[in-house]
Amino acid sequence: MIGHRGTVPTIHAHALILAGCLTLGLLTSCTPDEKAAVVARINGRDITGTDLVNRIRLVRGPSLLVEMIDAQLVTSASADAGIEVSDEELDLRLQRAMAEAGSERDFEATLQQRDLSRPAFLEQLCMDMLLDKLAVADMRIDEQEVLDFYREHATEFKLGERVKARMMLFGTRDDAQAVRDTLDAGGDFEGLASALSTDPGTKDKGGDMGWFERDDYAREISDVAFALKEGIVSDVTEAPDGWVIIKVEGRQPAGQRPLEEVREELLARIRSAKLPFAREGWIRQARADAAITIADSSLREATLELLIHAPAPQPVSLMPVPTSPAAMQ
Repeated sequence: MIGHRGTVPTIHAHALILAGCLTLGLLTSCTPDEKAAVVARINGRDITGTDLVNRIRLVRGPSLLVEMIDAQLVTSASADAGIEVSDEELDLRLQRAMAEAGSERDFEATLQQRDLSRPAFLEQLCMDMLLDKLAVADMRIDEQEVLDFYREHATEFKLGERVKARMMLFGTRDDAQAVRDTLDAGGDFEGLASALSTDPGTKDKGGDMGWFERDDYAREISDVAFALKEGIVSDVTEAPDGWVIIKVEGRQPAGQRPLEEVREELLARIRSAKLPFAREGWIRQARADAAITIADSSLREATLELLIHAPAPQPVSLMPVPTSPAAMQ
């Protein structure tokens, strides 16, 4: 797999054979029998292996060479930079590809439709991820970009009024009241919640509900929590799942999530937005900096022209391909 776990880069056998023919004069590496073999006969007229390969060289040769050159540039650069794709990263990306296809069965069917084996597809995924990593490594995000993004998306980081509280849940009012009386006598809320509360979401955290807004919990719970002053314990209150006791430990007015709190989220979103341009820029610069020699004169001009104008490899995707004219509209 190319660049994966530091392994030696590999290229599919059919691509390697074709590339050998293309770059070394096409037919010099093919046997006489392969050249003369008839691959098709139409109304008594033969198409030989030579005819087919010559046509491939003229029509597909330059674009195939560009694909292979790009692959080599990515492989070499990632090896030089010590950039790899871990098994976990590759598996996660594979799961995403399956989700894009619809299901694992759809995934396998799409591979078959596109004449791709799973190893070949994994190789494409790995190459794609290496290019992403190289592009991100070269990406520069200054503080002004972060500030501008934060301001432009200010509404997404608004916070309503919040409280920090602890809660205990009981199946009966009598059980809840008994614990409430213990709290009045000096009992520890956190310890009692860990020992006696039946709420699975907060019991193991001493009843800790964290910071929350009004709409994060049922109205019966939120109404009590937002009405309490800091440090006050509520009376026993009926809730959808039983009877609760709530203690408020902090309050915050409505406002904006601070920049430092959301910085990593902002950086991830900015990187995602810039990645397509960064991939394009990385490939174009790598092509421009590379020493590329093309021995076959008939391929040289077209290939070099493509290297200047061809876009970067597109991200690998298994989105369903339209199967009818209506679906393509």
